[in-house]
Amino acid sequence: MEQLGALGALAEAFDLDDSLLSDDRPQTVDGWVDWVMHAHVEGNGRMTVATSGSTGIPRLCAHDVADLLDETAFLATQFSGRRRVVAMVPAHHLYGMIWTALLPDALNVPVVVRTIGAHLGLTAGDLVIAVPEQWEALVRIVRRFPADIIGVSSAGSLNDSVAARLLAAGLSRLVDIYGSSETGGIAMRDVPANGYDLLPRWRLSKHGDEDWRLVDRHGRFHDVPDYVERIGESALRPVGRRDGAVQIGGHNVWPERVANTLRTVDGVADVAVRLHAQKRLKAFVVPDPDRDTAQLSARIEQVMVTRLADHERPKSFCFGPALPRNAMGKLEDWA
Repeated sequence: MEQLGALGALAEAFDLDDSLLSDDRPQTVDGWVDWVMHAHVEGNGRMTVATSGSTGIPRLCAHDVADLLDETAFLATQFSGRRRVVAMVPAHHLYGMIWTALLPDALNVPVVVRTIGAHLGLTAGDLVIAVPEQWEALVRIVRRFPADIIGVSSAGSLNDSVAARLLAAGLSRLVDIYGSSETGGIAMRDVPANGYDLLPRWRLSKHGDEDWRLVDRHGRFHDVPDYVERIGESALRPVGRRDGAVQIGGHNVWPERVANTLRTVDGVADVAVRLHAQKRLKAFVVPDPDRDTAQLSARIEQVMVTRLADHERPKSFCFGPALPRNAMGKLEDWA
């Protein structure tokens, strides 16, 4: 059963078809690799990665391999001279696939996997691939980076103050990548620049009075994951998510979906959910009258364990008789 699952995952990820199989199914990893390579020998194949939708169900995003390789070839020109790629992200998501699999191959450099909490062993010439939450941890753990270390961040917004502290701690360069599972990399900036420069495969096209869409080199249109401000001919600045999602540990999380889940708990009258300063969710809960908050907290915990993924679960709770609102009746933040 595990082999069948692996074959199905490979077929989905690499756009494979059973017509490419022999009479005997592949029994070894080498056989699986041959199946993949045979399907892509003409260079016009596709690859599929998964993301999460607003209901938490994985959504498949297909990409032309040629586009991924073109993106990688451009990135290789921006990071020549690197001696290793230090991977802190998995390669089965698009960010990790491009930066810890395709890019090292294009640069002809080895990949080493590192985990925060163990000795990093960074050396001059390393290109460190991580997500914002990992960089926030590193800035508190690493007192001084070795010389000639370049960092790359993606899969969420990189806090400018954290970026400044990383550079002050010795990073020679910190690159922030803007993109999505649906599009791949869209633009990049060298911190502390505010604007992101579009990658060569993209240009912006006007969409309505105040909106923009992406156009690729084939003339195909793609939605931008955020509302953006255009800067000149080939740069942009994100100004807000279209779908209300926030990034937590590289995952899209919808606070309103989490709030709706918590509202189903017996004894909860209303809930507001927001992103906490520590990059996890926080919740403000209005109990039904005369409800014991300790018992209600236990019920909430039970519902979260069964219905929410770990990155969706609020880590901070406040209880009060009404949601915090300003004089105009709009929901406002809480401590």
